[in-house]
Amino acid sequence: MKIDIHVHTRKTKQGDAPTREVSPEKFSKIVQSTDVKILAITNHNVFDLEQFNQMEAGLDGAVQIWPGIELDVIDQEKRSHLIVIVSPQKRDEFSEIVNRVTEGKSADEFTISLENTVEFFEKLDPLYVAHYLGKKPDMSEASIEKLLSMGINPKRVIKEATNSISAGIFIAHGHTSIYGSDIRDWDKYTEEVVKLPELRLSVDSFEHFCLLLEKDVPAIDTAIDRKHSEILTLQPFEDETKVKIRAFNDINIIFGPKGTGKTKILEAIAKHYSYRGIKASVFESAPDKLADRFDIKGKNIEESIDLQGIDCCHEEIGRIRKAKESDITSLYKYREFFNSENKNKNAKKMKIKDLPTLLSENSDSKFNEYKDAHSKVQDMVNFLKTNSPVDEVTTEEERTSLISNLNSLSLKLKNGSWDLFAEWKSAKLTDSASQCFRNEVTRKTGERSKPSDTGFKTFATNRLNIGRDAKKVIENINKSIQDKVENVGVLGPDKGLLKCATSFQFQNGEIRESKYLSMKSMRKLDQKEFVRIMKAIKDKATSDDLFDSVTELNAIVDIDKISSLSDLLLFWRRFTLSGEDYSPSNGECSMLNLHSELAEDKEIYLLDEPERSLGNEYINDVIIPLINDKAIQGKMVFISTHDANVAVRTLPYNSIYRCHDKDGYGTYTGNPFSNRLICLENTEKTLDWKQISMKTLEGGQNAFGERGKIYGNN
Repeated sequence: MKIDIHVHTRKTKQGDAPTREVSPEKFSKIVQSTDVKILAITNHNVFDLEQFNQMEAGLDGAVQIWPGIELDVIDQEKRSHLIVIVSPQKRDEFSEIVNRVTEGKSADEFTISLENTVEFFEKLDPLYVAHYLGKKPDMSEASIEKLLSMGINPKRVIKEATNSISAGIFIAHGHTSIYGSDIRDWDKYTEEVVKLPELRLSVDSFEHFCLLLEKDVPAIDTAIDRKHSEILTLQPFEDETKVKIRAFNDINIIFGPKGTGKTKILEAIAKHYSYRGIKASVFESAPDKLADRFDIKGKNIEESIDLQGIDCCHEEIGRIRKAKESDITSLYKYREFFNSENKNKNAKKMKIKDLPTLLSENSDSKFNEYKDAHSKVQDMVNFLKTNSPVDEVTTEEERTSLISNLNSLSLKLKNGSWDLFAEWKSAKLTDSASQCFRNEVTRKTGERSKPSDTGFKTFATNRLNIGRDAKKVIENINKSIQDKVENVGVLGPDKGLLKCATSFQFQNGEIRESKYLSMKSMRKLDQKEFVRIMKAIKDKATSDDLFDSVTELNAIVDIDKISSLSDLLLFWRRFTLSGEDYSPSNGECSMLNLHSELAEDKEIYLLDEPERSLGNEYINDVIIPLINDKAIQGKMVFISTHDANVAVRTLPYNSIYRCHDKDGYGTYTGNPFSNRLICLENTEKTLDWKQISMKTLEGGQNAFGERGKIYGNN
């Protein structure tokens, strides 16, 4: 929920941009597209009641709009701007006063003194928002002091800064400060909204906002009670002392001197929610956890490899290792056959023994293709029958027709596969029977059977297959694998985004860099030998010494560890910044670990001293916005801290103070909005939140000015 206390909807002065003019329709559409929930219309020296009512009606309660005016004030001969904002309930009276005091003068001509401003408007209990240092034309410190001396409520005077940085500086020095868009072009309003302050407490009305400014305890308690909370009864300590705390779906800060059990309380909270089945663990900042989280040493590297488009050649490597020479039928066997032919009449009658071989090497491949196709078509049929999206985009008639056609195709493939199976098995049985008869005739008659073939086809095919397998292995070894890159986190606006990059390569026999590590527990030398010999096998497919290389391959010490190309994979994992290798410092590792923890989407965050090793700038600019964003999402955030930037600038709904004094250990709870801490053991004992925080927390007094900034977290 954002607030904009400085909005223009009309061009009233000559210096105003025409783009400040906006129709009620456009105004309503633009504002409702943003997170702005409270907006004050403050045109220069003019209040247009009719336009205000139209705009309020167009918003229809979705956004609060407050009536206001930006006055040209003259004090001590110096012109400055002072915004006056009143309750919507007093719009009519406000309009009458504005019309009366500006009567007869144009917006360019009109000026008013501080005295008259208070005289005319103070009866309406307004907010006064003065342009302050850098916000031109700014009101001097003397004029602001003069305004405060006129008997008005000092809590109703706010200094308007130019931006969030200036507001933060003013607040750090004890000034109540805020800033608005001062919009000049309504087409750019959605861009300006990002810079506006966030409301930490829910605000119902102008009156409620003013009560919060005045630290009205009932108003603050009412606003806080709207946030979901629950009472936790914890037993964090060995002495079985029980601690009862109120936990909000927001930011809960645990602070106090060292040794008072803050970490123990966090651990007890984690245990409490873990028992309820909710993921909860205490985060502790440690530099080495970054390398572990991104597995820089590659302990679980196999989970991150994507080898799409690469065949690991498991079958090819297995065939090459088992490869043997296929013999060619010698001429001696033909001579024996012809010398013994026709000597035995019974053998002559057995023609089956002289049948040529019917079975080819690939007789089963066509059958397997049909079988695989049939299986995939059946999978598609089952998919269509059970898939909800298919049901949603098709009619029953369309599905029935499609399934019927697929069933018909499936039947044809099934019948075809059976025919091919029969042919394959018939040829195999015939060849087997022929060989049996051939062997029996030879055994009983001594007559040699005619060789079934010369064996040259088998010899040549075997050699060519070995060469083809080796070629495929080498081709896939030489394929490149895309790097895997993960975003780690931002190292601040100056350095940019740190990434974790992983390069993969197959050992191709030429990689010698020590930065590349093997995926497997084996020697790089054996991997290189495997590739060298595989290249030799590819080149020697038609050479006499081919099988010398196969023997050499099987003689590699770790050859049994290489069953596929995945066993040759090497990896190099490192952090990179702008494409260059980068080693983050311990502080940067802590930054990134915390950033990653907060980037994870979960219901409960438990952070133990997240400020360790982190600079104030990073805490303020990166971490606190992330923590506040979790609060906006309704997450539970528990933070044990010694840092004032974290404890104060997050404006926690709940501050838990642990202390130890002469009475023993004590636990107090409260918040910066009411500026009170109440003892849980004795509610009559209270402490000043600001004083205790300044005494206990590290980080300097400047952070504590922000406790007054209950209307924003920037």
